[in-house]
Amino acid sequence: MKTHTNHLPDHRPSPLARAILALLTAFGLVAGITALPASADSGPAYLGLGDSVAAGTGGSIYVDAQCLRTATAYTTQLGGVNAACYGATTDQIGGQATAAGLNPATKRVTITVGANDVNVGGVAAACVPVQPDQPINQTACQNEIAYSTTVLLPQLPLKIAKAISDVRGQAPNARITLTGYPLLFTVSGLPAALQPVATQINLATAALNATIAGSALRSGALYTDVTWRFLGHGYGSLQPWINAPSTTDPGALHPNDAGYTLGYVPAVRPFVL
Repeated sequence: MKTHTNHLPDHRPSPLARAILALLTAFGLVAGITALPASADSGPAYLGLGDSVAAGTGGSIYVDAQCLRTATAYTTQLGGVNAACYGATTDQIGGQATAAGLNPATKRVTITVGANDVNVGGVAAACVPVQPDQPINQTACQNEIAYSTTVLLPQLPLKIAKAISDVRGQAPNARITLTGYPLLFTVSGLPAALQPVATQINLATAALNATIAGSALRSGALYTDVTWRFLGHGYGSLQPWINAPSTTDPGALHPNDAGYTLGYVPAVRPFVL
């Protein structure tokens, strides 16, 4: 859209007026100046919020033992402040933003959230064996998938809208971008017995991503997809960017260093420059 500022009168204060204003401000004589908080002009220029994927959980170098943040988190690699935390849900996004000092000076915010709201961890625990030859309790697995996709997923749009609203209330001028999640499995590389359920989980992840994207756009935020960057690099591939399942490692079935560096960073970079 073209603007026509050349035809508008110049209302910028003269150098003398600016000097007088600066002097009055220094002595607290301009109405409202002293009422502003000291941090109004500070705070992170780019802030990353969200769950374990935003925190970088699954990377190789942990820098925060409580929230399981790593040095390869996409926010950190892109020069932002990483306030994301393992296990976070949509209702914690506003609190993360406040604790990290989000304010009107912040220009870019990214959010990865939604997986915990739809209990992706419960689905993985019920459906993905640590050892490929372990049997799957199909009843428990199918129940978890059905609950996630038919009960919890339809509730997600309102929750995402609230999270975006919480952020926008603190940083009204920030560009807010939500990210999706990678498909966890390269199905063709898995044992035949695991392929049907792996396909189901990939399809559920695609539905989750579609819900996040639609919710973001309806709230005036942006969305960036990562699925195609991870294609051929899921668990089961020859060069996986997804960590193997585990009952003890919190980074199981999360991106590894390559996943964050080669998958998330290039997908997010255009939105935070």
